[in-house]
Parts: sequence; structure tokens; C-alpha cells
Amino acid sequence: MSIKRRILGPIIFLMLIGVVGASWISLAAVQTQNEIEHADSETLRTLRATERAQRILEESKVQLHRFLEFNSVTHPSAIAMQQQKFVAAFEDVWAEVRAAEGSQRQKEMVARVEQQFNVWNTEASIALGLIPDSQVPSHSRLNQLAERLELSLVALEQQVRLSAAQANQTARRGYIRQVAVVFVSMIAIFLLAGSAFLGFGSQLAASLTRLGTAMERIRSGDYDTTVRDLCRQDEVGQIARGVSAFCHTLRDLSTAKSRIEHLALHDQLTNLPNRRALQEHLSDCLDADHKAKHRTAVLHVDLDRFKQINDLLGHAAGDEVLRHAARAMLAEIREGDMTARVGGDEFVIVLQDTKDAAQVEALALRIIEAITQPIELWGEFVNVGASIGIAFVEDTEKDPARVLSNADIALYVAKSEGRGRASFYNDATRARFEGNMALLKDLRAGLDNGEIMAFYQPQVDGRTGEILGFEALARWQHPERGMLDPGVFITLAFEHGLGDRLTATIVTQAIAAMQDWRKRGLPAPNVSVNFSAKQLRDGGLVEFLDDALFAAALQPEDLNIEVLESVLFGDGVDPALNTIAKLQKRGYKIELDDFGTGHASISNLRRFKVDGVKIDRDFISGVDQDAEQEMILRTLIDLCRNLDIECLAEGVETEAEMDKLLQLGCHKFQGYGIARPMPKSAVEDWLEDRRDTTSMARAL
Repeated sequence: MSIKRRILGPIIFLMLIGVVGASWISLAAVQTQNEIEHADSETLRTLRATERAQRILEESKVQLHRFLEFNSVTHPSAIAMQQQKFVAAFEDVWAEVRAAEGSQRQKEMVARVEQQFNVWNTEASIALGLIPDSQVPSHSRLNQLAERLELSLVALEQQVRLSAAQANQTARRGYIRQVAVVFVSMIAIFLLAGSAFLGFGSQLAASLTRLGTAMERIRSGDYDTTVRDLCRQDEVGQIARGVSAFCHTLRDLSTAKSRIEHLALHDQLTNLPNRRALQEHLSDCLDADHKAKHRTAVLHVDLDRFKQINDLLGHAAGDEVLRHAARAMLAEIREGDMTARVGGDEFVIVLQDTKDAAQVEALALRIIEAITQPIELWGEFVNVGASIGIAFVEDTEKDPARVLSNADIALYVAKSEGRGRASFYNDATRARFEGNMALLKDLRAGLDNGEIMAFYQPQVDGRTGEILGFEALARWQHPERGMLDPGVFITLAFEHGLGDRLTATIVTQAIAAMQDWRKRGLPAPNVSVNFSAKQLRDGGLVEFLDDALFAAALQPEDLNIEVLESVLFGDGVDPALNTIAKLQKRGYKIELDDFGTGHASISNLRRFKVDGVKIDRDFISGVDQDAEQEMILRTLIDLCRNLDIECLAEGVETEAEMDKLLQLGCHKFQGYGIARPMPKSAVEDWLEDRRDTTSMARAL
């Protein structure tokens, strides 16, 4: 039963009891009043009848005395008539008295009075001669009978009044009893109902108190609180079930909130703190660092060759590498230190209370060694390297971003010095970094303003002097620093996403130059352009080159693609190798640049055959004076000949070097001994001069 019914039911019942009791008392009062009024009416009528009887008796006595006077002579018929009249009147009155209600005593007295009247009437009739009798009563006898009758009437009158009083008292007592019964009954009912209601109220209060206590515990965060009264089918049960459901919801929300807070401060992949958590932790370290005896060190860790693994083996392999790196770093740091993942393959380690730079450097080298350990992924062993930039928190430093920037600058230096090493931040590294950033800003502006231009270095046949082609090399006409070689800005451009724009600029200028030279009848068999492994992994490179050559009405064989031999370091699933295969299929010539200095093995060179190789200048310079170097160069040239790969020598500067190369079987040259890299206009003059010189030589 619902609480509403359990509350309203007793109240309505008590109201009905009250109404019934009041009605009962009211009816009893009305009934009593009616009884009293009826008794009073009967008494009054009886008293009036008694009074009339007394008057009749007086009149009878007077008439009897008059008839019995000595000198009074009345006709017997008149006396009889008159006497009969009195008797009839008395009997009528007495019939009314007999019909009146009264007590048993009153009825007995009425009968006695009637009997006494009959006796008096009989003897009076004898005395009047109306009834013949030998014994005539005396006058005194009749008076005695009359007085006795009068006394009986007076007694009757008193009895009537007494009976009326007793009837009134009895009616009132009956009313009082009824009122008492109703009152006691109502009190008993109210007590029972009140007790039941109090019991229910106490139970309800206890249930509500338990619910209130449970809700207070839930409000304070105790979501494991036991909620009772769940099985009740009333409103308390509904509230209890609602509180329980609300508790479960809050528990789920609390768990979700904790999870969200954890996710907001942690990396999902490695479960390491993220950049936000790192900044908060570093801010706390900066506040506490001024009070500590030792300084706080920040290590910015970046994985080497991670992009290559991610591209070759997929993102799942990359994720495993990141987890491996996270485990390796966590294994090396102390309990109070922090390792956070702040980017794709970038991590930051915060070391508190470091003693000196040597301790931090030793830890950094251990971390690099641990990360470099090979890991097995799906049956293959892969490994990545790591570079680390280290910055100490200075006493005056209060900006976490500045500390991270210092470590990032040190990392930039470590990567630029060959990767796989740790580098400390100092004022010189910041100056170098800021200089590079300023140069990068100028490079972006230079690409927009057309300051990047292609210089061309000729490639010739050492036997005939024939022009074999040109290599297009990037130069930057800086508005303030003058002409800059590619070594100043090429690496910077590729590290910051400008390599594609730079290469596209060189390719566009090289195609336009070759197109112009051919229109003017100048010898321009082809142009070689360098492409990085990252560009070769771009699926749109082939389409870009096809569209550029088609617009210039040139063919794929007019453009040679130069790649570093480190591209062959990957396996057959490397997108760069797939792109090279597509380029060869379309007719582009693939040349391996700086051959002999990279990571390619002879087996890789045999497995993935290129169209030509360019032997690095380190093997050419001074070959005419070094027998051991000559042997190495001979081996490289013979290798190319045996594999049917064209061979070109870079960095040729002297006649002696040319002669030695010709003796060893290499007749394709490129270097300062032939010509320095030149702008397009200088190439045209050089070709004109060379054509004139060749014509004169032939004429002689």
C-alpha cells in the first residue's frame, strides 16, 4: 500500500469516526430531548387531569353537601342526573390519567384513587338515595372518604411530578451513557489509530532517516553505501530504488570522471603523462627547485628512424615501438621522476635533484642504449635510435615553456650532429637555434619571393668531351647574406617541411631551362634532380613529374632521379622503393648518389638494380696518388661494369684524376675540373664557348 493511502486512510477513517460519533451524540441528544419533552408533556397532561379531578371532586363534595342539607329539597332525578354528571366527568378525566405514561407506582396510585373514588361515589350515592341500602353512611363518613380521596389525588400529583423528574433523570443518564460510550469508543479508536499511525510514522521516519543518511554518504563521495528498503512497494521503496540507481549512476560518472581526468593527463597509447600533466609537474618543480639543494634537469627525447618504421611496417608496429621506448625510459628513471609523451615520437623526462651534468649525461646514454635495443615485431627484429636534448632549470627560471624550449633546442643540436647522442643546452646552442629559425623564416620568404634558383653542373664524357647532362643544384640568393650553398639550408628545409616546395622549385626551373636550351639548339640531353627518401614515399611524386614533363613536351628519359643509397636500406615493402619501380617503369632513369658512403650492400644493389651510380668524391680526390684508394675505386668501377650499371665520378678536379679514371674504366665525369655549378645564363655562355672551342678543334 502506498504511503499516501496509509496516511490519508487513517485520517479519513478518523474523520468518519468523528462524524459518526458527533452524529450519534447529536441524535442521542435530540432523542433525549424528545423523551424529556414527551415526559414533560405527559406529566403536564396528567397533572392537569389530576387538577380537573380535584375540581370535580370539590364540586361533587359541594353538590353533595348541598343535596344533603336538611332544608334542601331536590328532586331525586335531578340529584341522580347531577351525580351522574360528576361521575362521568371524573371517569373521563380518570381515563386520561390512566392513559398517561408513568411509573408503576404512579399506576398503582391511579388505581387506588380510582378505587377510592368508586367507594366515595358508592357511599355518596347511598347517602343521596340513589342506591338503596339499609346502611346509609354518615356525613362525617363521606367527608372522611372525600379527604382520603383528596389526599390520594395530592399524593398522585406528587408521584406524577416525581415520576416526571425520574424520567428526565433517566433520559439524561441514558444520554450521558451514550455520550460516554461514544466518547470512550472514539478515544479508543483514536488511540488505536494514533498508535498505528505513530508506528507507521516512526517506521517512515526511520526509513527516511536511513535514506537521508545514505544520500549524505553518497553526497560525500561514498558510492558503495548500502541502500535499504529496496523491496518495498510504496513511495519509500521507489525513493530507495531511485537513490540506489542515482548512486550507481554517480559511481559510473565518478569512474568516468576519473577516467576522463586520467585521459586528460595521460597518453592513451603509453599511459605516460601527457604535455598538460608535464607542464603542471614542471611548474611544481620550478616552485620547489629554488629550495632544493640540486637542480632539476629536463631531457627531451626524440626517436630516430621512427617514421621509417611507421611507414614500412605500419602504425601498429610504430605503436609497439613507442611502448618499447616508454618502458625503456621508465626502467631507467627514479620513482620521483617523470616521463611524459608530448608528441608523436617525442618524450620529456624530468629529473629532480640531479647532482651534476655527468650524472644526467650517463642516464641519457643509458636511455639511448635501452631504446636502441632491438625488439621483435611479428617475427622481425627492428630497432630505433634516440636523440636527447638536456636542459637544466636555472635558479631564475620560472617559465616551464622556456625550460622545454631549451631542451628542444639541445635536441635540435643533438640531431643535427648525427643523432643517437645527447646534447646539453647552453647560450651558444640557443644562438645557433635562433639563427636557424631566423634563416628558416627567411627561407619561407625566399621561396615565396623566387630567391631559390637552380644552378647546373655539367656532366661530360671524358673520352669525347660530349655533354651527357646536367645536375640541378639548389642555390639561395639571400637578400642580405648573398649566394648560399645548399649545405646551409637544405637540411633545414627538409626538417621543417619545406623540402617538397624546394624540390618542386628546382624541378620546375630545370625543366624550363632544358626546354629553353633545346629550343636554342644547345646540347641538353637530360637534367638530374635529387630527391629525398621522404619525397619518394609520397604517392603523388610520379604524377607530379609526369604532369610537369607533359606540360613542357618532354619525356621521362629527359629527367634523371638521383637518390641516396640509404634508400636501399629498407626492405621491399618500403613505399620509396615502390615509387622508384614506378618511375623506372615509366622511363625515368634512377641514379644512386654518393655511392660507397651509405648503408647499401652489394646484395641490395644487385636485388634492386638502378640505372647508374655516382661515385662519391671521397673516392676520387687524390686517386692518382694513393694506390689503396685506386684499388677501392677500381673495385667500385668493376662492380658497376659487372652489374651493367652506368658509372659517373663526382668531384673530378684535375687532369691526373681524369686520366686515372679513364684508365680504370670510368669515363663519365662531373666536378670542378669540368665546370662549377652555374646559373642558367652562365650555362648558356659555357655551352656556346664549348661549342665554339669544339668547332675550332675540329677545324684544326
